Amino acid sequence: MRGRDIEPRSGARSDRAGPVHFKVVPRVHSSQSDRTPDRNKPKSLQQPRRSTRSVNRAPRQRPSRRSLSRDRISIHQRKRQTLDDVATYRVASVRDVIDQRFGGNAFAGRKGIDALKEDGWLHEHTVRVKSGKSFKVLFASQKGRHRAWGNRQHDQQRYWSGLAKPSEIRHDSTVYRAARSEIAKLEKSGSSVKRVQLDYELKSQVSKIAERTRARDGDEAAFDAKIEAAKQMSLPVDSNGKIHYPDARIEYEKEQGGHGRVDVEVTSDNYRNSSIQAKLSAGFKLYANSGSAQRRISSALGTKDSKNGRSGSGANRDEELFEL
Repeated sequence: MRGRDIEPRSGARSDRAGPVHFKVVPRVHSSQSDRTPDRNKPKSLQQPRRSTRSVNRAPRQRPSRRSLSRDRISIHQRKRQTLDDVATYRVASVRDVIDQRFGGNAFAGRKGIDALKEDGWLHEHTVRVKSGKSFKVLFASQKGRHRAWGNRQHDQQRYWSGLAKPSEIRHDSTVYRAARSEIAKLEKSGSSVKRVQLDYELKSQVSKIAERTRARDGDEAAFDAKIEAAKQMSLPVDSNGKIHYPDARIEYEKEQGGHGRVDVEVTSDNYRNSSIQAKLSAGFKLYANSGSAQRRISSALGTKDSKNGRSGSGANRDEELFEL
């Protein structure tokens, strides 16, 4: 099932007819070749091979030994990437980190994460949802944030430590997977990511400009300065003067030269239709972190869900993420 990309438009899209097609964004391993082959293990420890005689499918192409060794990443590099990711996005699900940075290898991922925790760079927290289920997230300590800053590849990248509002952890943890989904598309097209900005940083930049103006010229001038700052940063402002911030802004450099950005937003159950409309009109890449949030987007568009995009009982499952 194919998702429909949202292109920047000047007007709302509530008059568009037809179903809204969503696609589930699964936890995808960053590279199938990340998994170390087990041919060097004793036969008693090797995984049994599945018979494919009864399955009507093309034979799998076995990667060469040279390609496996070329694509293999050291555990030290994986730990470094993990710390950079968590400090960049502030919070990330343990399962998402393992899939993104350890190729889905739970044993290697757990070992790498535990090593970062022992060094005092990462902390682990359990999140419980209304259904009674729980999942684990990671966040950086102040020491880990300084470490990530010291290993940074881009000077403008900002890093974070600690958790934000407890009520927003579930929402914020899905931003990581949504942003990584967009980054994978950019890298596939040959682009390279230069910086990821969270809404915290964008709001802080606008607020600082407004407060400096307020201290000098008063409230009315501060409001005008805030709106002008948002426009300079290409942030959408509605007719009431409200600024709409994306959950994450990805800045990248194109393969042919030039720069671009992608604004990513993960919608929750409490999003209002007017807010969804404004973000759609601004060209945000929208994701929904539950089936009910997905249906709310459809309602904002004035259309019905496509049957393939429905989610029955998964509104509280942390692994669900839908892309519009």
